[in-house]
Amino acid sequence: MRNEQIKIQVEGSGKDVCLETYILGDVMDGARNRKTPLVLICPGGGYAMTSNREAEPIALQFNSMGYQAAVLRYSCAPAVYPTALCELAQSVKLIREHAEEWSVNAEKIIVMGFSAGGHLAASYGVFWNEPWLAEKTQCDKKLLEPNGLVLCYPVISSKEEIAHQDSIKNLLGESYPEMKEQVSLEDKVGKHTPKTFLWHTFTDPVVPFWNSFRFAEALGKAGVPMEYHLYPQGGHGLSLSNEQTANEEGKGVEKVCQSWVPLLRSWMLENFGLYS
Repeated sequence: MRNEQIKIQVEGSGKDVCLETYILGDVMDGARNRKTPLVLICPGGGYAMTSNREAEPIALQFNSMGYQAAVLRYSCAPAVYPTALCELAQSVKLIREHAEEWSVNAEKIIVMGFSAGGHLAASYGVFWNEPWLAEKTQCDKKLLEPNGLVLCYPVISSKEEIAHQDSIKNLLGESYPEMKEQVSLEDKVGKHTPKTFLWHTFTDPVVPFWNSFRFAEALGKAGVPMEYHLYPQGGHGLSLSNEQTANEEGKGVEKVCQSWVPLLRSWMLENFGLYS
């Protein structure tokens, strides 16, 4: 496996912003020259930090399925919108530029996010074709296109009745009052948004499930294929929902939610295959 940390720099970026790659080598007979999809992971953390529990364990899970993976340690507060979004665009561009070297299928880049990282991933899914983003990234917008989204208990809305206000305020800083509607993503979905896999829990006490529900509803109205799983119980920030990603207090183990990983694997195989 080839692991690298590649610095991502855009205007307003923090000093520790980097793309951590988890690139599989030729580990199986006949695997040489095969190209696989890559999952680009945005950990959660309320736009205040990026969670380790939603980073390497997730990348290694995809490696175990045979997929390439990368984790973006994007800028958080005091950096403000659209800094992290530009860093994500730069990362997608970088992956496509290195697709041959990293044995990545350049037409199968899936952007994944957890909680506030889910807001970042979903933001990319609705804003990737904006001319201003291509201009900031200095490339044709086709190079920035995501081929799929995976959203895990995502922050989506800035509507006060369901929003995780701390995430949105961290994202926007002093611009919160005038810009909050612009980052309410359920209102930005269109046919350009890629096919999406979502999961959430009905009892999430931090980010209400209505966030992912409204995004799923918007996808349906736009005719975008999606798969949505709503579990009857479970807290927030579950990651893999098992002992491996439990927090320091041992919380975060929800057996009922552990099926999201095999369900996602089936969705990945059906929509993106494994080798090209």
